[in-house]
Parts: sequence; C-alpha cells; structure tokens
Amino acid sequence: MFSLKPPKGSKRLTLAAAVLAAVLLSGIEFNAPSIPFFGLGSSGFESVFHTAADKTVNSAVKKKVSVKPAAKPLLEVVDQSDILPKHRQIADRVLRALPGKCRDSLQSFYVTYDKSGSRGLGGESVIILSGNVPDAEFAALLVHECGHVVDIGGIRGSLDSGRTGFYDGNTPIFGNDLSLAFYQISWITPSIIHPGSTEKDFVSGYAMSDPFEDFAETFAYFALQQKEFKRIAEKNPALKAKYDFMANYVFNAGYSVAVGKHVRGKSAPWDVTKLPYVWIAKI
Repeated sequence: MFSLKPPKGSKRLTLAAAVLAAVLLSGIEFNAPSIPFFGLGSSGFESVFHTAADKTVNSAVKKKVSVKPAAKPLLEVVDQSDILPKHRQIADRVLRALPGKCRDSLQSFYVTYDKSGSRGLGGESVIILSGNVPDAEFAALLVHECGHVVDIGGIRGSLDSGRTGFYDGNTPIFGNDLSLAFYQISWITPSIIHPGSTEKDFVSGYAMSDPFEDFAETFAYFALQQKEFKRIAEKNPALKAKYDFMANYVFNAGYSVAVGKHVRGKSAPWDVTKLPYVWIAKI
C-alpha cells in the first residue's frame, strides 16, 4: 500500500492541476483524506481546488498492492541443468513433502530421457528416474525410490550389531537395522517368504519380489493410498503390521500428502506407482 505526502512550500496552479490529474488516473490508495495546495493567492482558487481534491481522493477506487513472496530455491540435489524444469519442480515438491530421511540421505538424483532402461532405480543415496512417463507417475516413482533410500540409507543399522542373513545385493543388513523388523513380517530370507503368506499380505504383486521391493512399495502405498491401506489392514495381520511400521518408524503422525483413488479388489494391484491419486501437500 502506498501513500502520497503533500508537497511542501509554494506551488503554482499548474503543479496543483498536474497532481490532481495524477490522482484521477491512478488507483493508488491514499492514507490522507485530502491533498492541500498552497500558494494560490487570494483569488479563491485555493479553496476551490482544495475541495475538488477532497472529493476526488474520497471517491477514488482503492486498490491494494500485494507483493508475492520470492519462490524458494530448489533443493540442490534436483536443481540440475540436464533435468527438465518441470521434473525439477516435481522432484523438489515430492522430496520436501516426504520424510526427511530420504531428503537427508539422497546425494545424487538423475533423470534420463532415453527410451530404454528402467523407469526408476534407488539405493542408499542415489535415485535415477525416467523422464518419459506422465507427471503423476514420475512423482509416484520418486516416492517409491525414496522408499529404497530410506530403507537402505536412512534407517540402516551399524556394523557393530552384526550382520544378518539379509543382503540387498552386496549391502548387508545389520542386526540393529530398523528395516529388519519390517522384512521379518513376510520374509525368512531375501528370497523366501513365510509359509502361508499370500498375495493378500502384500500391497502389490511387485512387493512380493523381495523384502526391499516390499518395503518400497509399502512406503509408496502408505504415502499415496493411506486411507485404503488402513482399511485393508484392518482385516489382515501382515498388512496391519506393515502399516503400523510405516506409521510408527518412518512417517510422522498425521502425515498426509495425497488422497488415493484406488480401491483394492480381491487381488492386489501389480504396481503402486500406477495407481491413481491426487497430490494435496502444500509445499
């Protein structure tokens, strides 16, 4: 909001008229109720122009000038010239909305635009995504890959607690790794599920690939389809244990970034990143 201070000292009639014209042409809000004019002598013009200025200012259309706050700089890890601007923006928004364990552990982020290769890869501190997918799928893929970063990099244990029988490739899972409690809900080893476990105990078909995809798909399902996850978990002990793990150890209380549009039928979907959702996080 701006205000105009009256000029000081003697001014001629031409200056008064110019100022009055400026008032008529502008939509600026004035704090003063009138603009006095000085030095017009005893001809009576002073009182005439003073009255005219009062009426003009009081009847002027008032406008407020708003200044938009400067945009936040993008996270350094995504702000790269070889990534399309829209993908930088999406990645920045998703990473800021997800638990800090992903953002804090992520050191390298790449987007590829060739037609071959995987849609996404994630590990201890690296994420690689394909830029040749729809925007909503790109965001969902990033959520899934962040699940891997959190799993292998964000909540990993320490060597002094000893190695377990679980390995992600050549990366050992240590005895005090929080993820171990999640794996053991459905897995005996990285390639063997508990006897009696079925598709119903997993959020997706792809989650049955190994414990690490189970973690990443469950992470993504919690973030993007939380309401439906909670509903189906009420009738399945394995899913309930996985839901509770994500709620208690990975995501904050009351966490919500998306409204899921998926309703699970008799069988599990194959891929969480393909399910419909609406992003609602205000970041």
